[in-house]
Amino acid sequence: MEEKILSDQESLQLITKMITQAKNNYYESGLGSLLWGFTNLTCFVLVYLEETISWFRLPFNPFYLMLITFVLQIYFDRREKKYKQVTTFKQETCQYVWLTFGVSVLILTMAGGVADIGYIVLPLLLLLFGIPTMITGLINKFPPFIIGGISCWIFCIIALFYKSDFTYLLVAAGAGLAWIIPGFILRARFYKNIAKSKNGV
Repeated sequence: MEEKILSDQESLQLITKMITQAKNNYYESGLGSLLWGFTNLTCFVLVYLEETISWFRLPFNPFYLMLITFVLQIYFDRREKKYKQVTTFKQETCQYVWLTFGVSVLILTMAGGVADIGYIVLPLLLLLFGIPTMITGLINKFPPFIIGGISCWIFCIIALFYKSDFTYLLVAAGAGLAWIIPGFILRARFYKNIAKSKNGV
């Protein structure tokens, strides 16, 4: 089959369209932010309740919920791949940043548990929460992530000085500000972009 040869004008229009699409398409459904935000909020609130209420006991470790969230994240990522038109360098960079963050949290929680470093884990988690959130916000010029990252660092400072079970709630609040609120904003933008695509905009 003979390939169609584009004119200079058609080639320029195609290149311009691709550049604009790559520049403006911050593909993020917000679902990952919501999943991990609500999971962290739930886990740390449940741990806080266990630590502060004598009769409140769960038959399982609340952090096992993270495993369920991890499986759901993989499932929804594959499901929403069809909406992803292009992967930009910025998006690929953010993916590596969050991968590094996940490995760092895993090392801190597992090795920290074995080494029995105790309380200091919570402020360090808040410190880590802020890093990928801030980087993602700055790279994509997305203020809700920037505000969320700064909030986590402020909570980290408070947690370092205010040593009590209340710190669990600070981590939960950090997850809410860093991921849940931005997640809802991204989710709304995601559906808006889908509607535009269907209308040919």
